Amino acid sequence: MYEKIKLNNGVEIPQQGFGTYLIPKDKLSETIGKAYEMGYRQFDTAWRYGNEKEIAKALKENGIRREDVFITSKFNITGSYKSLYFHNKLYSFKFRSIKSVFEQSLEDLDTDYIDLYLMHFPYPMYKTIWEVMSSFYVEGRFKAIGVCSFLPPHIEAIKSFSDIVPAVNQFEISPLNSQKALIQYCQNNGIAVEAMSTFSHYRNVEPRKEILENELLLSLAKKYGKSVVQIVLRWIYQQNIILIPKTWDYAHMLENISITDFELSDEDMKRIDSLNQGKFLNYNPYKSKQGFEEFWANWSGFKSL
Repeated sequence: MYEKIKLNNGVEIPQQGFGTYLIPKDKLSETIGKAYEMGYRQFDTAWRYGNEKEIAKALKENGIRREDVFITSKFNITGSYKSLYFHNKLYSFKFRSIKSVFEQSLEDLDTDYIDLYLMHFPYPMYKTIWEVMSSFYVEGRFKAIGVCSFLPPHIEAIKSFSDIVPAVNQFEISPLNSQKALIQYCQNNGIAVEAMSTFSHYRNVEPRKEILENELLLSLAKKYGKSVVQIVLRWIYQQNIILIPKTWDYAHMLENISITDFELSDEDMKRIDSLNQGKFLNYNPYKSKQGFEEFWANWSGFKSL
């Protein structure tokens, strides 16, 4: 039986999820069917991925009931704006409402509700986006709502005007970028953490050689009789963090989910922690203060991160 994490509103999310970004559409149905067979119950998508219709089709083709899976999707600003950035300033031309983007995801996924809906980045118009997300949450169309790549000042900004605290914060976590302070902040504030981009840049399907060829991780793989990938995923798993690795290779799918039959020692967890370099290969929120300047300037805790 797969483990679940209870979110701050009581909704339970499977801890081991399945990412779908960049999976070829012609492989998606077979891949999701195989993933479900292996035990995956959470599927992560987004409007920006352009595969929500294919995921709905895949569930039907594989005879998977909607109520038997947990679906995460996300709002990306390009869904409602034609946008252009210069020096972190957004120049945009609105062509449809934020609400209509949410409704399109529900329609494309062929569902009355989405289990978890995330704001894909800390956008300048975060307040408006969060208010519309909150209305869908209150209506029950989103069972839980959260954010991606938000730092404490971003979350404090939301808390300053909304009683609805994000249920999840999805951000990059890897041995090269352990994000301990951000993880602690989220967990101390009742926000579940979800790891993304653990092995590769989001625009590159090739795994990071710095991780797969790391001497310490190779030695731990040998010690536990597991792969380096499994060691890293188990390291994240033992921090009570949600996982969403992606692949359409069946052997790797099985490898990714087969991490519950061993446990890393406290000493080995710390040894992996020591690999941290604060190295981002994905979106780096520390370099983009879009729309939150006043909170960055006044939030003293940022300097400790």
